[in-house]
This record gives sequence, structure tokens and C-alpha cells, in this order.
Amino acid sequence: MFATIQRLIEQETRVAVADGKLAADADLYSLGMTSFDAIRLLVAVEREFQVEFPRDALNRKSMASIEAIAVSVLALWQLEMEPPRALRQAA
Repeated sequence: MFATIQRLIEQETRVAVADGKLAADADLYSLGMTSFDAIRLLVAVEREFQVEFPRDALNRKSMASIEAIAVSVLALWQLEMEPPRALRQAA
């Protein structure tokens, strides 16, 4: 899941990823992610992992790092009981 999220960060934001590696807890906003980047990333995450972030989860904290995004996606999957079959294998 972390690799997929990193790929989405590279595709959808202007965050500079040194040597193709980004620490799971690296603060994306400190690395240059803008609010526009965060929205693009949010939409990509929703599409990729087949989830929809509820309004109360649309905040800076939920998109602050790879780890935060993964925790948010996993929490949404738990609410829905389990992830879609195709994504269970990738996680």
C-alpha cells in the first residue's frame, strides 16, 4: 500500500521525492505539498483504493504523510468491513 501511495504522491503532487524514496512518516506539507496538490492526491487515493473520504476526514492531518493516508484508507475499509477483492491482494 505504501508503494502505491508514494506513486500517487509522485504523480499528483509537486513533492520532491529524493532517490525515489519517501519515509512513511515524512510530512508532505513540509516537503512542498500545496492544498491543491492535497486535493489532487485525495481524489487519486479515493479512485485507487475505491474509498470515499467523509467530510470530517477531509483535513490536513489525514493527508500529511504516506502513513496518515494509509491509516485513513484502512479505517475506511474497516467501516465498510473489508477492502475490495482486487485491492486486498495489493495491500
